[in-house]
Amino acid sequence: MATAHAERRNASHGYREIECDLKNGPLADARCVLLYGNEAFLAESYEKRLRNLFAEPAAALFDIIRFDGETFSADDVIGACDTLPMMSPRRVITLAGLPGDERSLAGENAKRLAAYVPQMPRTSLLIITAGAFSKRSALYKSLQETGKIYEFGRLERADARSFIAGRFKKAGLTADGAAVDEILAVSGYLDRETEGDLYLLDGTVSMIAAYVASSGENHVGAADVRVCLGTSAESDVFMLLDAVSSGAKGRALELAHTITSKNESAFKLLSLLTSQFEIMLGCAEMRERGMSFSEMARALGVKSEYRLKKAAGFASKYSEKRLLELIHRLYRVDSDIKSGVYDENLALTMFIAEM
Repeated sequence: MATAHAERRNASHGYREIECDLKNGPLADARCVLLYGNEAFLAESYEKRLRNLFAEPAAALFDIIRFDGETFSADDVIGACDTLPMMSPRRVITLAGLPGDERSLAGENAKRLAAYVPQMPRTSLLIITAGAFSKRSALYKSLQETGKIYEFGRLERADARSFIAGRFKKAGLTADGAAVDEILAVSGYLDRETEGDLYLLDGTVSMIAAYVASSGENHVGAADVRVCLGTSAESDVFMLLDAVSSGAKGRALELAHTITSKNESAFKLLSLLTSQFEIMLGCAEMRERGMSFSEMARALGVKSEYRLKKAAGFASKYSEKRLLELIHRLYRVDSDIKSGVYDENLALTMFIAEM
């Protein structure tokens, strides 16, 4: 029992809290559960999980009742909660998408529900899902006293890694740590400036899982992630710089040929290389001043932490003087292409050979 309490104290995110409660049993006594926050994927997933845990799916017609949070009637919800289950341990009533702003929760329906919650029979489970939810409302306070509340914000790195590994496990696959980290990096889920959510992350995992399963494998590696996600021009630049910085210029030239054969112009690739080298020089200069990645990102106007960390890694392979020389060379290459001195592909090949 002490272990369960310790786990509960250490749980800071709704994702961890509900997993802890599902593992240790406190939800068995809950009569009301509020699932809310900007990660709607988690609210939806746990609503379904709780529904299937307490009510028989085969008895959904009788024991699972769903109301629209925008149009519900408190009388109808209360009547559904007061009805005994027919074929399940509990009757599950879902109030989905309840507007959680103060004004909506001050309405008559929400007030009546708040007064009813403490009187709910243990034969029913009321699940409320919402986006934002006012903590000053009577309904929130009533749920806080007699029910369970889980807020789902954006996951931190450890929980996001666990989420990805769990989705692969559900698909019958295992994934190594490098693959999971690559997904997080390329997806940008942990970047503060991006709007990516768990729906997007889940879709990314599903795509990779389908690719790996179709090849007859049951393990996901970083190479599989790169094949599935490394198709953007920016990702191509990272792969090319990886090859150059590791001394594999032959491989870099092959990559350049592959990139341009995918209908990406050599001129566009040179433009991306110039942009990346400018960020690399900025990283090198700012790192000497002891600036953090978040400070660097603001100063350089870079929204993706993945791109910034990649740039910092590449920059460490060169001196500031050499980075400046390469940037000036890229400017000359650009001028040579525009003036017709060299064609795009030849200019690109010459630059890669000089790097």
